[in-house]
Amino acid sequence: MRKTAVLLTVLIWCLFADHVVHAAQLLAYVTNEGDDNLIVVDLSTEKVVKTLPTGKTPHALAFTKNGKVYVNNRGSRDLTVIDANKFEIIKTIPLPAISMLIAVSPHWKTLAVVYKDALKVSFIDTATDTIIKTIPIGKEPDGIFKGAMIKHPYWSKDGGYIYVSDNVNNTIVKIAVATGEIKSTLSMPGSNHYLHPSKDGKLLYAVNETTKEGGTSITLIDVDKDRIVKNIPIPLEAGEKGLGHHGVFTKDGKYFFSCNEGGTTVAVLDVDKQEITKTLKAGMGAGHPAMAIDGKYIFVIQHKDNIVTVIDVDKQEVVKDIHVGKGKKQAHASYFTPDGKFFYMINAEDNIMNKIDVATMEVVSGIPVGKTAMFFGIKEGQDFPGTE
Repeated sequence: MRKTAVLLTVLIWCLFADHVVHAAQLLAYVTNEGDDNLIVVDLSTEKVVKTLPTGKTPHALAFTKNGKVYVNNRGSRDLTVIDANKFEIIKTIPLPAISMLIAVSPHWKTLAVVYKDALKVSFIDTATDTIIKTIPIGKEPDGIFKGAMIKHPYWSKDGGYIYVSDNVNNTIVKIAVATGEIKSTLSMPGSNHYLHPSKDGKLLYAVNETTKEGGTSITLIDVDKDRIVKNIPIPLEAGEKGLGHHGVFTKDGKYFFSCNEGGTTVAVLDVDKQEITKTLKAGMGAGHPAMAIDGKYIFVIQHKDNIVTVIDVDKQEVVKDIHVGKGKKQAHASYFTPDGKFFYMINAEDNIMNKIDVATMEVVSGIPVGKTAMFFGIKEGQDFPGTE
């Protein structure tokens, strides 16, 4: 009886210890475009624990719930598939064109791939890592098209539909994933970069790169009716170019902060009024706004500057510009630790991942990464939170 109790105690302790180890584990998966590889960094020791080869110019990452990671190679017609738990390459998936971006469905079963040089979207079965179907979404350009034909794909909450931006014909295309049928095609005021769902899920906030008038705007799309509710132009400073990139909602959903990569503007949109109520000045190439864990601050990643701009959400004011090195190109990913104490971002020209103390708003350490590291993913224990 006593022996059984001891064995049971040991077993419980082992399970508890295993849980603690996994819960404490914090890893970064960094894609290095200049080295054609992915490195795994232990953020507790700030050391590289594994280096894995990828295709050419690896960029974005997409994780499944069980730890499979897909690498979007922007210089070769393939995806690299990696076991994020074992740090091993599983497979290389050939593609019909060069991928621009990828996104895993909400149920983790399907990966959507959109392309730089083709108006198509491919669906990959994440269990078998094979292409299920590839669907054309619009009329291909007659000549050479400058830029990426499609940007970020967006999955509906139930995984039944995917939205993709046809930037050749300036439309948003909604596809029924099960059948491959195009359900709607919306004419946009210009080229689109990213779709953000409203807090209640009723609207999509489409951040447009450029409009036909040369500026940038946010287009509100009714999800149920598949129609445009309103197009909201972004006021810009004199000499500033329009190049909308990403945005973020406040925790209460009352405001939407949108970045203009073509200049320094961060626009504040009042959700109820559906209008821009204020503009703030960040650094050059304002690109990715990241909301702090407590919702009090937004940290803005810039793509043409060496600062991270911090915005006080309640005051809607810039409170600090944090210098993050000499280089003026920052990666597209960022990450707040679960306790909200630290913020990670990469200076892609300095080849350094910076760790920023959120309370003091100062860089406290720098972790060497590879050449031109433009993206990273995170593992928290056994979870893979989003970083973009």
